[in-house]
Amino acid sequence: MKQIKSYQIYSIISVVVLGLLILTSCSVGYKNDGNEVTWHTWNEGNGHNSRKVDADPETFEVLDDDYGRDKTHAFYGGDIIKGADGLSFRVLEKGYAADASNVYDSGKLLKGADPASFKVHSYELTEDKNDFYNNGKALNVKDKSSFEILKNNSGEKTSWGKDRYNGYYLNGTVIPNIDYATFHPIDAHRPMQSGCYAADKHRVFFMGKEIPGADPATFRVVDFYIGQDKNRAYQKGEPTQIKDYTKLTQLGRLMYSDGTHIYDLHFNILPEADVATFEHISDNWYYKDASHIWWSNNLVKGANPETFSPVTVTSSVGVTSPDYNYGKDDRHVFYQDSIILGADVASFEKIDFPDGDSWTVFDRNRVYKGKDSPKLREYLKKKYGK
Repeated sequence: MKQIKSYQIYSIISVVVLGLLILTSCSVGYKNDGNEVTWHTWNEGNGHNSRKVDADPETFEVLDDDYGRDKTHAFYGGDIIKGADGLSFRVLEKGYAADASNVYDSGKLLKGADPASFKVHSYELTEDKNDFYNNGKALNVKDKSSFEILKNNSGEKTSWGKDRYNGYYLNGTVIPNIDYATFHPIDAHRPMQSGCYAADKHRVFFMGKEIPGADPATFRVVDFYIGQDKNRAYQKGEPTQIKDYTKLTQLGRLMYSDGTHIYDLHFNILPEADVATFEHISDNWYYKDASHIWWSNNLVKGANPETFSPVTVTSSVGVTSPDYNYGKDDRHVFYQDSIILGADVASFEKIDFPDGDSWTVFDRNRVYKGKDSPKLREYLKKKYGK
């Protein structure tokens, strides 16, 4: 067996000791030294922080990572929970707690909930003898005995529920007079796009709101928030002028083409756009045709499409990419769709300097956003001699 040298042992011990010191210094939660109670937090940006808790050290108890109590009060995250009774306060599970009179979710009062009968099913779904709650919001369920959370085709729970009388979107919206047997969430081909639409044999719904005129027999989800039936496409439950979403070509993240028109993200036509020459400029929010520039769906007045390009941004490790908000041509620098008056086209840049406040936007004459840092001064002096 290969021997471990003494300096290696000392190195290992040093690492372990350092790790223990770091863990100790970064400990979080309540501490009670018998004289005062303190609340401790730690994060990578600010390190360790602590503050005094207005609690009685003699009777204070730590209930879990967030909750505590003394003879008078209950606490969440070091703060007094207004109105909570310390003597009867108890922790349930998944962030919920109760006292003799009320239920609390992450330290906040869950209005109307009955503490004696309260049950926790998940972080989102709870119930008492009177109702079900989703993220602390009462669902106003009419028949608890038949209520269920509906699942998608993959067996995962959705944001829809039903009982024998009503449908429910779990933000608290009640949908009366559903067809119980056929009410269901509408799945998309890609599961991540599912969840917002539901239907029964008579009606289609978006986040609990009925979509007038939508055909439940042919309705399907084709993209995020976008539905399609035999007649048209719908965005966030609203009918659009698009007849068949599947025949559109998406241009970048914000535009579509059907070969005749250019549409923005809300399916409004860009009247000035020339379909034949319209294109997305790199991976950002700028677009152009032979005569125009757009930032998102806003026309950039005064921009020259022949010389326009997004401003290149440089990260602190030297990686470059096109910016989403800044562009320039041979005459002007633009922020989104507006000219930055006085900006120098040739020297305008956006760089993440290590000693700056995140991204610094500047030219050789002035700083437009961020910190006028020593690294920036060094960079300007090296490049321009000033």
